[in-house]
Amino acid sequence: MNKMKYLFIYIFIFAFFILQKANSQNNTSWQPIYLLVTGGNVMDGVEASFQVNKCNGKDIVNIKFINHTSSQLSLEWFDAVFTKELKWINKDKKEDKKYISLSPNAEIVGNCLNGKYPELTINMKDFIEDKNNFNRYSSSQLKIIKVK
Repeated sequence: MNKMKYLFIYIFIFAFFILQKANSQNNTSWQPIYLLVTGGNVMDGVEASFQVNKCNGKDIVNIKFINHTSSQLSLEWFDAVFTKELKWINKDKKEDKKYISLSPNAEIVGNCLNGKYPELTINMKDFIEDKNNFNRYSSSQLKIIKVK
């Protein structure tokens, strides 16, 4: 009976670790872009996420915006990367500002293969040399403007 009890405990622990690994987040999943101080990724009806990926052998970050409103919106922002060394690297010069229009109730996604929204795909090498130093992406100073 004692052996059965230990066997059950080992099986339970093994299953627990397997399930934890299966549910862990990997670098190719969409992660929230923290738009609010509270850590939320929805601001003024716009949801923002990023995804680390590879394209043509380059390490990239894809950005996704979802407009949950019934209004045409214009977005403005600067790209920023947070490193494992706990430093922000910002591209915040006037010429680095990015702009995009977002239709009502629409989603736009960066994808370097089709080149449809090049402003939604950034090359990591523009910020850091080593992909392993990447921690997270942010759309710094994001402004959401309702188009009339």
